Amino acid sequence: MSMDTSYSDVNRRLSDLKRDLEFDLSAVQSKLEEMEETVERLPDRVDTLEAELDETKEQIGRTTEDLESNISAIEGSVERVSRRVAALERRARQTANAVIVDLDADPGAELHHLALAVEEGVAAQAQILPDWQRAALEAPIGQLSRALEERGQHRRTVLRAAAILATTGADHPDRKTAERDFKTAAPKAQQAHDRIEPLRRKVEESRPKLKADDNARTRYGKTISAGERADTKLRTRLRSRLADAISGKDLLPVWFETALGPLPPHRNPQAWMEAATDLVAYRITYRITDPVVPLGQPPANAVPRRRSWHEELTRELRRWA
Repeated sequence: MSMDTSYSDVNRRLSDLKRDLEFDLSAVQSKLEEMEETVERLPDRVDTLEAELDETKEQIGRTTEDLESNISAIEGSVERVSRRVAALERRARQTANAVIVDLDADPGAELHHLALAVEEGVAAQAQILPDWQRAALEAPIGQLSRALEERGQHRRTVLRAAAILATTGADHPDRKTAERDFKTAAPKAQQAHDRIEPLRRKVEESRPKLKADDNARTRYGKTISAGERADTKLRTRLRSRLADAISGKDLLPVWFETALGPLPPHRNPQAWMEAATDLVAYRITYRITDPVVPLGQPPANAVPRRRSWHEELTRELRRWA
């Protein structure tokens, strides 16, 4: 075989090898580009998945809310139907001459007099400071007393330590303890001292208010106590009247059923009974006799106490409507 033939054969093989390598390299580059594109698309894909997940969560939340709302509505409907059925059963037991309970009855105006005593007690209570406000005024007095005690205690410690330091040498066994006590007590005494003057000013500002409140408590104390006793007695009698009326066979007045229905609800009957007692107490207090409207006419020109009570009852009765 000639040299030219051998060289040509080698050259051909090299060409084939180069072509194969270039093909493999091209394939690898193509695969790499695909992987790079896939990696670049990953954030978008993740964002898409997160958006889909959020949407799914929102959908679940809406479905849950709708379900809870429907359940609540169904429960409310069942409750109302049950109460209406009970009312119909109650009416079915009546004769043609059905008796309507007079929840406003007040022979001798005894209940009204109790209610007036309650109102007087409430008005008197408004003349004294609320407990939280009085406590806030009294607080600086206790704080001043403690600050004076702390200052005196730390000053005594400082004086004892100073006496030891002034009369002993560096090698005395009590000296290190005295130095430590002096360094600790001196700044604490100063801190207590710095609090005293501001506290004294607060105490001086509080004293006239506390004195005025003491005088008011002395003046109105009996009226407040009488009002509290009257309130307990009035509410006890009204609750007893309501309990008898609700458990009896006679019909409840229209104004009562308009506001609270014929019977207490299955859930939270205690709160319902409190609302019923408040309603009757309001009518007794202000002698409301409207046969249909529970609270009578809005008290536009009445005293603030009556207006605020009317507003509170209006909100409370809306809960049971």
